[in-house]
Amino acid sequence: MLEYLVNSLRVSGVFERQRTDDETRAMGILLYHLGLSLRDTSLVLERRRSHEAVREWYQRASKLFDVVRRRRRAVAVDETKIRVQGRWRYLWAAIDVDNWEVLAVWVTEGRSSLETRIFLRLVLRRCEGVPTVYVDSAPWYPWALNSLGIPWEHRTFGERNPVEQWFGILKHRIKRFYRRWPHNAGLSSAELWVQCFVSCYHIKRLSEGLS
Repeated sequence: MLEYLVNSLRVSGVFERQRTDDETRAMGILLYHLGLSLRDTSLVLERRRSHEAVREWYQRASKLFDVVRRRRRAVAVDETKIRVQGRWRYLWAAIDVDNWEVLAVWVTEGRSSLETRIFLRLVLRRCEGVPTVYVDSAPWYPWALNSLGIPWEHRTFGERNPVEQWFGILKHRIKRFYRRWPHNAGLSSAELWVQCFVSCYHIKRLSEGLS
């Protein structure tokens, strides 16, 4: 993954200034993504850059991967609770069940049919045509799906597993923060962090030939 990440940084041009070489940036992004704290990552890099620099590199990583609009057979949609500034918020995610590509994420204060409809419209922007959507039995899904004319099925297991397993990967990483989200982040900062995580997740998939 490290070599792929270095190449991605070079091709993307997300860093206009070259105060730090791409190899160091890539190593910092990777170590933080895998679970080290910002400060520990800075120490591993022998303080060549500060922990604030590592944080900035990770945020820039959100621009390294763009979801391509394409025809998709089926998409799994779900939401889970995450704690932001001591309060429970809701993280929505949609995943292509055939290739495990994360199509969209969104962090909200509430969880209702309205939020569901807004999120589904975001998901459809990543799809050509209208895929079948797999959801659980939560009451906020049927109206939103029907109002958008999206074919859907209630699935407990099977093809809805990709989104459940991805939440597991994400929460394993979030647990490293214990009770404190990085930099005591608000809603928008928490969503940006998740988007950065998604980008690095995709880079890892591509480097392993899983796309």
